[in-house]
Amino acid sequence: MDANSRRLLFRIGTVGFYVDLGALVEIREQVTEQVDYGQVDPQLSVTGALAFRRTMIPVIDLSERLGLESGLTDTALVLHSSEGNWALLVDRVEGFCSVPEMVDHPLPQLLQAPGWRCFHQLAIFNGAPFLRLELSSCYAGGQP
Repeated sequence: MDANSRRLLFRIGTVGFYVDLGALVEIREQVTEQVDYGQVDPQLSVTGALAFRRTMIPVIDLSERLGLESGLTDTALVLHSSEGNWALLVDRVEGFCSVPEMVDHPLPQLLQAPGWRCFHQLAIFNGAPFLRLELSSCYAGGQP
């Protein structure tokens, strides 16, 4: 089974999200002390930079932009995009699952607010909803 046929499940606050495993480079834990919070770009939700493989990568925190109450966010998902590697702060990793284990649905009208959003699909796994995180909306330009 290849990485694109598996998904990584995680939470920001109490909201479940997922990404295709092929976008994941690494899961980093206990990153709070490692983030340089002096490198900030609020318009792109960049809250700092993290040393990763001899370079500094942007750290994105979507909790405020999505209006989610986040706990102690000490885990980062290092993700790959066309702009290179970047880190997403998450509250916790739920685990991995295969694509057939999830039931995909279109995004309900209730969640289709106008303006910027970083998710466009809903999937159910073990009775719990998870939003598909659109990585290009989260960081690739990140413009609302």
